[in-house]
Amino acid sequence: MHNVWLVIQREYLERVRTKSFVILTLLMPAIMAGVILIPTELAQMKSGGIRRIVIVSSNPELAAAVRQELTVKPQKPEEAPRTESGENIYRVEIDADVTDAEREFLRQQVNKEAIDGFLWMTDDAIARRQLTYSTKDVTNFDESMALRNAVRTALIMTQLGQIGMSHEQVSSLLKPVTIDSVRIEKGKEGASAAAVFVTAYVMVVLLYTVVLIYGVAVMRSIIDEKSSRIMEVLLASVRARDLMAGKILGVGAVGLTQIVIWMAIAAGFAFFGRSMAGPAVQEVRLPLSSIVFFGVFFVLGYFLYSTMYAAVGAMVNTDQEAQQVQWFAMLPIILAFVMLFPVLQHPTAPFAVWLSLVPFFAPILMLVRVLVAQPPVWQLALCLVLMVATIYGLLLLTSRIYRVGILMYGKRPTLPELRRWLKYAG
Repeated sequence: MHNVWLVIQREYLERVRTKSFVILTLLMPAIMAGVILIPTELAQMKSGGIRRIVIVSSNPELAAAVRQELTVKPQKPEEAPRTESGENIYRVEIDADVTDAEREFLRQQVNKEAIDGFLWMTDDAIARRQLTYSTKDVTNFDESMALRNAVRTALIMTQLGQIGMSHEQVSSLLKPVTIDSVRIEKGKEGASAAAVFVTAYVMVVLLYTVVLIYGVAVMRSIIDEKSSRIMEVLLASVRARDLMAGKILGVGAVGLTQIVIWMAIAAGFAFFGRSMAGPAVQEVRLPLSSIVFFGVFFVLGYFLYSTMYAAVGAMVNTDQEAQQVQWFAMLPIILAFVMLFPVLQHPTAPFAVWLSLVPFFAPILMLVRVLVAQPPVWQLALCLVLMVATIYGLLLLTSRIYRVGILMYGKRPTLPELRRWLKYAG
């Protein structure tokens, strides 16, 4: 045990003293904060402006209704051409000439930037509910949506007005309805759906990233020591199994240290920077149980994947060979991440339950279920038992490969050779 502790100390101190550890520890929270804050700021800084549009229609009543839906109060010329929310201000003209010559003329106007676009709204196009908006800014999806909503509302208001409904009645009828989904927690309404999603996604991405980073770190540490023949010196005083255990525990302690620092930074952001984030982030509340399960699944997930990476490092001799072999260690956690969104949407469905019990998927999928909809105790207990049993089996298997492979140099072993290694080490 003394030798294991010495290896743990060596692996831990060797990494936490590096510049890359300090940079990554500080950079990751900055990246996560940017992912959360920048979209919010950009959403509040829409580059609105005056948009000059021509509505071409032989139905002046409908065209006027569309213009009414689009236009806002005109601004004074000296004011900035944008509203406080950054939305577009539309200057709309109505053109009753629906000939091909007029259409070609308007195309030239758009090309000369005399107008920003024109909406071709003939009777036939209205009947087919398929209009054409010609513009240079075809990727301006906000404008396309504004036009679509304006035409839809104008059509409804025009048709309902024809059967005697007043403008106020139609406006009341078309007023949008909002539904806020909130989770019931201990008989009380808790966080909103957006807050639950943000919490689950951020914590899963964090776990996925850290487990992969430090699993690969174990593999590369073994490869480096094999290629420099330091391994032969180490094995003169430390057993192979102790060396593997020390590496896994030491590198894992580095990852845990990093997560604790990130959690502390996140707590500071929660107290001092929450008002800068969007409403979904402001509603995020992390109960103690979620933090505990995050730590549990990080530790178990790390042991699960680092043992596989240790086996890969013992089998290969260079980073190039490792890149060709490590896919079998990465594939399960990548598949779990791919299945994240279906499980996030339906955490109690049978497929979500069974997938979250698979040990190689559990660090991601069971954590999602814990964060979104607390699973039954028996499922959590079964998941943890299966993960511990799998880790134990992998440790036995990997230790045999490790014991022989760390002193093997030359070509990468084939499957028959791996079987001989396991038989020899057993």
